Amino acid sequence: MADPTAPGHLRLFPAGEARPNASTINYSVGQTRANNALLTLSVAGEVAAFVGQTSGTVHLIIDVNGYYE
Repeated sequence: MADPTAPGHLRLFPAGEARPNASTINYSVGQTRANNALLTLSVAGEVAAFVGQTSGTVHLIIDVNGYYE
């Protein structure tokens, strides 16, 4: 994620499942942060993102590095 205008957190999880209580990454204003998270996809191969930020914007950048079968 990059250029948040407010502090917050991001939660990534399989689409269609309950949102987890734990964040994938936390951030402060103006930070560009990376995280080498391993994510589980839904049966359809989808991921959901929840941004916990009270106001403003943040850019989410996702790079796929590989996968497990």
